[in-house]
Amino acid sequence: MTPEQIQALLQQYTTDPEKLLYASSGILAFALFVLYILRARRRDGRRNAAKAAAAPPAPTPAKPAEAPKAEQPAPVAAAPEAPQAEPEPAAAPAPAAAAPLTLTARDAVTSAPAPARPAAAATGLEDIGLYTPHFDFADSDSFREAIREVRDEQAQIASGTGVTVALDGADAAPGPLARLAARAYIADCDVAISAVRWNTVDQVEQRLAKTEETVNAALAGEGLRLNPDFTALKLKELRLTHEQREKQKEERDLRAELARVKKEEMQLAKDALAAEKEEARIEALLTRAKQAAQKAGPDEAFEHEAKIGELTRQLEDAHRAAERAREMVNVPTAGFVYVVSNVGALGEGVVKIGMTRRPDPEEFIAELGQDAVPFPFDPHAVVYSEDAEALCKAIWAAFDGKRLNRAATAQNGFFEASLDEVAAEIARHAPDAAFSSTVEAQGYRQTLAERQHEPA
Repeated sequence: MTPEQIQALLQQYTTDPEKLLYASSGILAFALFVLYILRARRRDGRRNAAKAAAAPPAPTPAKPAEAPKAEQPAPVAAAPEAPQAEPEPAAAPAPAAAAPLTLTARDAVTSAPAPARPAAAATGLEDIGLYTPHFDFADSDSFREAIREVRDEQAQIASGTGVTVALDGADAAPGPLARLAARAYIADCDVAISAVRWNTVDQVEQRLAKTEETVNAALAGEGLRLNPDFTALKLKELRLTHEQREKQKEERDLRAELARVKKEEMQLAKDALAAEKEEARIEALLTRAKQAAQKAGPDEAFEHEAKIGELTRQLEDAHRAAERAREMVNVPTAGFVYVVSNVGALGEGVVKIGMTRRPDPEEFIAELGQDAVPFPFDPHAVVYSEDAEALCKAIWAAFDGKRLNRAATAQNGFFEASLDEVAAEIARHAPDAAFSSTVEAQGYRQTLAERQHEPA
C-alpha cells in the first residue's frame, strides 16, 4: 500500500473504533491462518523426512557400485557433473515450500504491482486505467442502498452455503482452516474496499483476484475453495463503493454550483435595489439643482446649467443601470456570455468562455483575475443575451473536443482554441457582437521585460 493509503486507513480507523476492532480481529485471524499453514507445512516436512530416513537404502549401494567404474579418467570427470546436476532440481522445492508465505495477502497482494510503479513514476499515467461504470444509479443514496443489499446477500451466503465450499468431486467439510481462511479473505477485502480511490480501483480489483487465488491455493489441500458467489459479491461491493464515491463528488460539485447560482441571484437583487436607490438619489439632486437654478441670479445661471447637465447625464446612466438590473431579476435566463484569455496563467491558445448574470460583466471579469491567477484576464467579447445559458452551452458544444479539462464532471469553460475560431463561432450565434482579438497581457509582458533586465 502507498503511504497515502496507509495514512487514510489510519485516520479512518482512529475515528471509527468499531472499524478498528473489526480490522484488528480480521488481521489476527489472518495471522492465525498463516501460522496454521506454516505449522502444517513443518509437520508435513518432518513426516517426509521420517519416511525418507525409514526407507530402505537401496539407492545408496548403487552409487558405490558405480564408484569402481569411475577409475577411468573420462568417467571420473563426468561423475562430478551428475551429482551437481542432481542438487539443482532437488533445491527447487525450497521456494515452493515458502510459497504459502505469500498468504500474507495484505502485504503480498498489495506489493505485487510494486515492480511496475517505478516505470509508472516517469509519467504517472501508466497505473491509471479508464474505469467503465457498471451501474447507473441516479444518486449516491441509491448506491448506498445497493451496497447494503449486497452485504445482506453476503451475510446470507455466509450463514447458508458458507464462504468456503468443497471442490468439484471432493467430499470435504469446512473446518478450522476454512473458517480462518474465510475471515482472512473477508478482512483483506474490507480493508482494500475501504481504501479504494479513483486511481487505484483497477489495482484493488487485481488485489481481490490475487487474494482469492492465494486463499484457494491454500485450501486446495483440504478439498475446499472460496464460494464463487461470495467472491463475486465482494467484487460487486468494490465497484459499488467506488462509483458511489464518484457520484458523491458529482453531487458536491452540483451543490457548489447551486450555491453559486443562489449567491449570484441574491447579489442581483441587491444590485437592483442599489441601482434604484442611486437613480432616486441622482434624480433628487437634479430636482434640487433645477430649483436652485430658478432662484439664482444671471451671474450664477451658467454654473447651474453645467451642474444640471452633468446630473442629467448621471441620471441617464443610473437609469440604464437600474433597467439592466431589473431585467436581470425579472428574466432568469438573461445574462452575458464572455470570452477571456490569460497568457501568463494559461498559456497561448487557451480561452475561457463563460456566463455571468451580474449587471456589470466587466467588474465580474476583473474579479476573475484577482486571487486565483497571477495575472488579470484579457476580455475579448461580452455578449448580452436573453437566454445566456443556452448561448453559452451552444458555444461550448462547438468546442467540446477541445476542452482543457476532460476529467471534470462539470464544464468550466476552458478550451484549447484560437481567438479566430471563437470569434467565428460567436458571430454565427450573435452577428452584431463585438469581438477583440488583441491579447494585451500587460502584467505578464511587463514581468517578462523586468526579468530580462535583471542582473544575472
